[in-house]
Amino acid sequence: MSIGLRVRLSVMMFLQYFVFGTWLAVLPIHLESKGVGLSAGQTGWVMSVYGFGAILGPFLLGQLADRYMATERVMAFAHLLGGFLLIGAAYATGFWPIFGLLFLYCNLYMPTMGLSNSLTFRAAGEGNQDAFPGIRLWGTIGWIAAGWLFTFYRQAPEILKPLYDLVGEPGTRDCLRLAGVSSFIYGLYCFSLPHTPPVQAKVEPGKHSTNPIVESLELMRFPSFAVVVVTAGLIGIMLAFYFACEGLFLKDIGIPEEQVGFYMSFGQIAEIVCMALVPLAVRTMGIKTTMIIGASAWAVRFGLSILGQPQWLMISTITLHGFAFGFFFVVAQMYVDKAAGPDIKATAQNFLIFVIYGIGTIVGSVGTGPVRDYFDNKWPGIWAGPTILTILCIIMFALLFKEEEIRKPVVVTKRSQV
Repeated sequence: MSIGLRVRLSVMMFLQYFVFGTWLAVLPIHLESKGVGLSAGQTGWVMSVYGFGAILGPFLLGQLADRYMATERVMAFAHLLGGFLLIGAAYATGFWPIFGLLFLYCNLYMPTMGLSNSLTFRAAGEGNQDAFPGIRLWGTIGWIAAGWLFTFYRQAPEILKPLYDLVGEPGTRDCLRLAGVSSFIYGLYCFSLPHTPPVQAKVEPGKHSTNPIVESLELMRFPSFAVVVVTAGLIGIMLAFYFACEGLFLKDIGIPEEQVGFYMSFGQIAEIVCMALVPLAVRTMGIKTTMIIGASAWAVRFGLSILGQPQWLMISTITLHGFAFGFFFVVAQMYVDKAAGPDIKATAQNFLIFVIYGIGTIVGSVGTGPVRDYFDNKWPGIWAGPTILTILCIIMFALLFKEEEIRKPVVVTKRSQV
């Protein structure tokens, strides 16, 4: 792979997760701030929007990219329109306007997570799959930069006073305003990405071509593929629970709200190290052991959070998020790319996004409301559930996953460019 191509794909990943990282970590604090005033249950529902976005959006946009339109053009459309929706949500008040705008936005954004993966794998070529973690880690750097920029924006009034005079004093709603501006920039950048038109599987004589959604679902017939998907979905519940609760947890243990995004970026800093280690880990330990290590990091992270103190230890546990995400979810994406045929890779990646960020997010985010209410916002009880469920997931995965069960790709021919 050329250096120029690697740089272009790395910038894509940086912007992809810069947009997401700007609003996701701080949004719960904004929703329960004095200016908005949503309840714990309402906050949980709003935080579920990216789960709903991962259910319908990925299959529609994924199929569009697999069958009808070049991937980079689908992504450009999604991010340009998404920028308007984010800025609109920043000025919205009340549950339904915020929920509706973010619901529409996430149906555009969430599919682009899988599309950015499939575009990277396509552009890199079959022989360069090991390059994916190194490119994907720039998404992690983008997430970190988003948290730091938001903290800087909130704490540098003298430097940014001319900007404040133009757009208003900084506040928690800026997590959405900054994300909206970033989305416009990313949408324009997408037009510069490698042209990635659809490909079509070579259909054998006497057989009819099938829908990529159906073909992706048919992969569930492979036992190990099904185990990866189910386990990823269950761990996805814990991922959503983390994002819906961690910012509020940090605030309760004494972290200033304007610094929450900065401290939560520690997980992504650790993720950079893990991304660099993923190819070596997979080569030396295999997919199964690497993913077990990643899931175990989640269990340890939630288990230590039950303690609630000291503050330095709670902050330190955030770094385990990096190991959990890099060693589990990124390796799962690599596995799915190997298992899927070339003509359904975008849809297959979005199927995984659907399970993790769709079903998992809705269950995890909506569940935070009744869980927080039941335990009266006492964090030891709140963190106990994710700890137990993650341990059960590790046991299930260790017993049922067989690494050698990977589907071989079929021969493909290029489809006409769109």
